[in-house]
Order: sequence, then structure tokens, then C-alpha cells
Amino acid sequence: MTTQAISAVVGSGMFSRTFSDTATDGQWTGNILTDSIAETNLGLVMPNQMIDHVQVNYAGGACLWRIQSSQSLLVKRYGYATLDTFSCWESSAMPAYTVQPDDILVVYPLPVDTTANQSNALAWITTTRGFEAFGATDIPNATGTALKTLVNNQTLGDYAFNATLRSITVQVEDAAALDKIEVIDQTGGIVWTGFGGQRMPTAGATSLYYNFMADGLNIPILKGYNVKVYTVSP
Repeated sequence: MTTQAISAVVGSGMFSRTFSDTATDGQWTGNILTDSIAETNLGLVMPNQMIDHVQVNYAGGACLWRIQSSQSLLVKRYGYATLDTFSCWESSAMPAYTVQPDDILVVYPLPVDTTANQSNALAWITTTRGFEAFGATDIPNATGTALKTLVNNQTLGDYAFNATLRSITVQVEDAAALDKIEVIDQTGGIVWTGFGGQRMPTAGATSLYYNFMADGLNIPILKGYNVKVYTVSP
């Protein structure tokens, strides 16, 4: 398995702290960022402190982060990391949150796919059931590939049967593009589709964080539904 250096800044307009880890690609387990000085978890370094910015940088590929309870595993905040040296404090803002003593900052990185004409992708998908991390690896160029939950490897229909799809954001690995995204029903028909694009610093991109974002969706999810992505890797 491959690893990569992950670094983070967490804080507010009054103070901030740095965190880091050598994280294993393709998993949440064990990828806990600790304070760069005290080498302790987020909740122990900043208990009861209000934070409203989280900047996470990865070395190469794609990466998700989340703040969660180490005891209940409840996720409090979540987002995307950015390629090292391509970050922005202002755009890393999030709803204010008071850090709890048992909170940890965890990451899920993926490397750049080493096979030509293939790429890796990560996504946050929100339904009326909540939010969940999805992903896909070894996606062949221009070939519809289903996103599945990172924890249980479930498609959208298996994970959120009878819920309603609210939003989708997708981050494709560095330098790759998202051509389009489709919501597919149980018969293979296209329920909804949208075009994606590049991610900064590639020319024409609009975001450092994602290649595609759709909010305000209202799509009922039935058994057999899935979300497919079409990517283009240079």
C-alpha cells in the first residue's frame, strides 16, 4: 500500500494550529492527523475551541477529510483537501464548530492512478439520510463507473434506498477531468445527468476542491440506483 504526507491547518480568525500525518492511501483507518508540536489529537489540543476553517493539503491524487468523535464515530464536519501549495484560507471556511475533547481529524487519500488513461475519484453525496463519502478507483477514460461508499462498498441505491438525493460533489485526481456524471435507475436508464470539468490549477477550472458540484437536487432513490462518473485522464 502507498502512503503520502498530509498536512492541515485548523482554526479561526483568532488562532490556528497545524496537524500532520503520513497517511495510507485508500482507507480512513489509522489516518488520524495529530498536532505538529504536541503530537496529540484535535480534541485534546483544542478542546472547547470554536473553529470555522479547515485547510487540508495532500501530496498527490485526491483526498477527503472529516472531523468525528473517536468514541461514537459521529461525523461533525467534512470536506475536500487540496494539492499541496494550492490552498486558500478564505475558501476553506465552514460552519462554525466547537471542538469536543474526543474529536479527531481523519483523512482518506487516494494516489494518482499509475495506469495510463485511468483515474481515481472521491465524492461527498448528501441525501435526506445524511452525508456519505463515495469513491471509485481505476476508472477507465470515458467509461461510466459507479461510485460506491468508501466504508461498505455500496451503490447509492443500496446505501440510501427510499431517501432523496440532495447534492453531489466529486473530486477527480490531479490533472484529470470529470466529463459527466449520471444518476442511473434500476433498469439502466438515465434519471439525471450533468457535465463536469477541470479542477484548479488546470486552466478553465473554477475550484481547488472539486470537479463537479450539484446542490438543490430532489431525486427519489430506489433500489438499484447508482451514480456513475465519466473521467478523462491525460
